[in-house]
Amino acid sequence: MKMINMLEIKKLACFALVALLLASCSKEEAYMEDEMIKVSNATITTNDLIGHWELSRMVSDTAVNLNQDGSYSTNLLDETSCFNNMSITFNSDATFVTNNATMTFESGSNGDQFACIADRIDTGTWKVENDNLILTMEINGSTYTHTKALDMTGNTFNFDVTKIESDQYVNDPGNTQASEIRILELEYTKVE
Repeated sequence: MKMINMLEIKKLACFALVALLLASCSKEEAYMEDEMIKVSNATITTNDLIGHWELSRMVSDTAVNLNQDGSYSTNLLDETSCFNNMSITFNSDATFVTNNATMTFESGSNGDQFACIADRIDTGTWKVENDNLILTMEINGSTYTHTKALDMTGNTFNFDVTKIESDQYVNDPGNTQASEIRILELEYTKVE
């Protein structure tokens, strides 16, 4: 009988040890969940965005060779200077001004090459709601409202642009290098 009691005590001790380990993991998980909630509740405010921002990165989901140097890159700033002047200024009166690049894929002697066209200035209104940037602007006589989930770190913010949205800015006739791009991530850095 002592053998059984000793065996039961060992089982009970093992059970208690496992329960203790699980309880400590649960406390760590609860702490991590609390910290994640704090981070997710950290909101971007209107004041965070007021000022002048310049494009610092434009990354596509597909590597391209826009400058036809034989080297492909997903960072479009490595492929062309067209985007060098892209910027956005958020004013405290809820208006904005943005300098956007325009381009064509029907350049060159065969009408199948990429080329920069003059920059285009767009204006509109903006606001921030639940870490989303909401821009309303008129492009080519049509009013567009874009809601962009922002990721902000220090003096930079970024958001994604989908193929459908970029079609409003870029006339891609199809079968070009850019035709395969479905998502662009744009990063802006505050300069003023």
